[in-house]
Amino acid sequence: MTQAGWRFVAPDDFDDFDWAEVTDRGVLGGRLVHGDREFPVVVYDPVRIGQDAERGTEGGVVLYEANVIMVEHLTRETAEAAVARLAKAGSFDWLLG
Repeated sequence: MTQAGWRFVAPDDFDDFDWAEVTDRGVLGGRLVHGDREFPVVVYDPVRIGQDAERGTEGGVVLYEANVIMVEHLTRETAEAAVARLAKAGSFDWLLG
């Protein structure tokens, strides 16, 4: 559990091999969990978010991605630390209404 009751949860059945692949891909869809409530979240590294933003806005298309967290280098540790840091700052409190 991270600060303020929030935690990051990777997809079901995620293992060490999957985390190694995520580090190379630079993007991971997971969930923010607080008690019995869950919210989708996407964690990116700067390279991948730039690539997705460029591709996603070609031809005047508008890109929307809810609950995005960006970390310098995507690993299990950096994703969990980012959620802990943001939770401590109260960044997710709005989700609880």
